[in-house]
This record gives sequence, structure tokens and C-alpha cells, in this order.
Amino acid sequence: MIFNLIDKPDDLEFLNQELLQSSHVGVDTEFRRTTKDNMKLSLIQVNDGEEIYLIDCLQIDYKEENCNFLFSKDVIKIFHSCKEDLEAVFSWTGQNLVNIFDTQLANAFLGGSYSIGYQDLVIDKIDVKVDKDETRSNWLRRPLTDSQLRYAASDVEFLSDLYMELEEKLISENKIDWFYEEITSIIDLKSYLETDSRDQNQILSKALQGEFLDELNCIVESLAQEKEVNKTLLFSKKSQKLLLHKILNSNLEEALDNLTTWRKDLISNHLNQLSKAYDLI
Repeated sequence: MIFNLIDKPDDLEFLNQELLQSSHVGVDTEFRRTTKDNMKLSLIQVNDGEEIYLIDCLQIDYKEENCNFLFSKDVIKIFHSCKEDLEAVFSWTGQNLVNIFDTQLANAFLGGSYSIGYQDLVIDKIDVKVDKDETRSNWLRRPLTDSQLRYAASDVEFLSDLYMELEEKLISENKIDWFYEEITSIIDLKSYLETDSRDQNQILSKALQGEFLDELNCIVESLAQEKEVNKTLLFSKKSQKLLLHKILNSNLEEALDNLTTWRKDLISNHLNQLSKAYDLI
């Protein structure tokens, strides 16, 4: 595996112009969480399908004009489990990325695990083993070791291959619109359900809440099987509890309005019937 370390501004400026010509690139990051709410970005790894580049963010001061490929609507950025990577990039650039494809999320929409790691997905889809040796490495130390650099490069080596296969399946199963609606909500860092301070026990007893959630979970399991979508992606148990909380503390209509469209389309009729059965509407 051949990779190029980019640790000078002039090299990044040249690379940026090259990457702006790409239709899609695989992207990953290495970072260190310094506190619960703060991150320090170490590397941005990029694979344009021909070569792999490791951008050393500790050696190069951020300039927007040198990183336009990250924010271009014309370049698809392929991640695996993108949430922390987006946060890490934001810590360096102060900007949100656009046009994102997440292979972990795509796999879940196709009925696979919503928590599958990159290495396991590569084994499952491409039948190649990826190195895991530097997972807990100190990415703020310089110089980075050759082992660290090889590990970082391997994290983007197969993202384009995964993207091509997964996007094709999403299209063939008519789930591509669901996927992009969901990824947009992730990029915007919005929580589709909020809690408030009203006492829900005044509306429905704890025992009845438990029964409601049991029935809701059965509905979610049935829908997930029918649509061949990962159950946790469709509605995790935590999200089901938050949904019930929203119904109890406002109303069903408002709770449904906080859902992404694809979820709302799948669950609204079932939820309406269930809520009627418990005299919640």
C-alpha cells in the first residue's frame, strides 16, 4: 500500500486542486479527545481511488482555500461511522462537511449491523483483512511511526469499493432517498426527539408505559424485517422511549413531526393505532 504524507501547506494546496476533480473520495480521521467536549485533529486520510494521502493537521494551519474538497458539493466524501470524524474535522475547520456517504449507515439500511466496524465490513463485503494494531495509538505524538501511518492509510483503502457496492444496493432496493435523508440529519447534528420536564407518570402509569413500549418494539421488529432495515437504525429502544416521552408530554402529531420522513412514513399508521389503544389521542 502506497501513501503520501502531506505536511506542508504548498503540498496541501496542490492536493486540494487535484481532489476537487474527483467524483468521490474515501475519508477518515485520527484524533485525540482531550476532554469530553473537545477534540484535537491529528490526520485526515484521503483516498481518491488512485493514491492515499495523509494530511498532517498538526503540521499545517487550516486555510479554507486549501481544503475546499471537503466542502465541495461536487465531491462525495465516503466515511465509515462518520459522526466523530465530522466532529473532529469541525474542530479544525469550524465548518460542517457536505455530500457525505457513510458505509456503516448504508449497511444498516440494507439490513446489516448498525454497529459494524470498518474492518468487519471490509471482511464481509470484500473478504480482505484490515490491520487493527494502532487503534489505541497516540495520534498527537510526532513523528508518527511507520506503523501508525500504514494503519491510518488502511482505514481508507477500501472505502470507495464499499461505496460502489452499497450505493448500488440502496438504489436497487429503493432506499437511497431514506439514506440521504438520514445522513443529512446526522450532518446537521440534530436530535429528532427532544425531552422536556413534564411528569409523564401523570398521564400513563409506569406499568402501562412498559406495555406500550413492548408493543411498539414488536411493531419496530416487524417493520425492520419487512423492509430489511436494521432494527436499531429504524428505532432503537432508547429512541422508542424518547418517542413515548414526546407523545406523553406534547402530542402524537408533534412527536411524529420530529421524525425523519422515511421513519414517519413507516411508523405513523402503526403508532396512531397503538396510541388510540392506550387513549393517548
